[in-house]
Formats: sequence, structure tokens, C-alpha cells
Amino acid sequence: MTPERFRQIVEAYGATPQRWPEGERTAAEAFARTNPGMQAMLAREASLDSMLGAYQVAPAGSALVGAVIASARRRRPGLSWMAIGQGFGIVGAGLAGVITGAFLMTAYAPPPSSFAEDDDQPILTSFDVGDSAYDLGDDQ
Repeated sequence: MTPERFRQIVEAYGATPQRWPEGERTAAEAFARTNPGMQAMLAREASLDSMLGAYQVAPAGSALVGAVIASARRRRPGLSWMAIGQGFGIVGAGLAGVITGAFLMTAYAPPPSSFAEDDDQPILTSFDVGDSAYDLGDDQ
């Protein structure tokens, strides 16, 4: 335990050892017992802890509560432009995905050498169906 780390622990968690991190508690307690200068630091922090513990927040008055409620924005019923804009955004993103997927499916063209030796054979895409030499049919 270094003096800097002990100071950090005491400033962050206060003078009560029960609040200190468990992994460093025993080392910090031993460090405080063996170093007389640390007792003065603990006394200062204990007085700060007692001042902070004694502080009471006054409840808000009815005038303050009324002013806060009056200044709050009223929600208007119905759809807002923001909600409509979000709907258009979702529809636009979905439409862009559909168009991109359709484009990629029609643009797929395997090289002719992979399925035919002949240059007269057609290049198939995913949407090419029908009677062709490469149609597997229903029975396969």
C-alpha cells in the first residue's frame, strides 16, 4: 500500500474502513496503523463524512412543483412529423434492401467455362427458369 493509493481510497470511500474495497481493506488498515500521518488524514475525512451525513435536502415547495409542471411541454395527440419521418426511413431502408437484393440476384452470372464448352450456350442468372439444357427439372 502506497501513501498515494491510501489517500485515493480514503478520499473516494471515506474514513470508515467498512466502505473501502474488500481487496485492499486489510492492507489499508495496516498501513493506517503503521503510519502516524495517516491518522490525521482519517480524522479530516471523518469530519467531512459527518458533515456530509448530516446534510438534509429540503423538500421542494408546492410553488416549485407547480412551476415545473406548468413549464413542461404538453404532448399533443396524434402523429408527429418525427414519427412519420421515422416510418418513411424504415420503409426506405427496406425498399433499398429489396432493390439491392434483386439487383444482386439478376447480376449473378457464373463464368461460361464452368458449365459449357460451347460459346453458344446462354449465361444463366438466378431468375432464368424454363426449358433449357441446364434445367434439372422436378424429378432431380
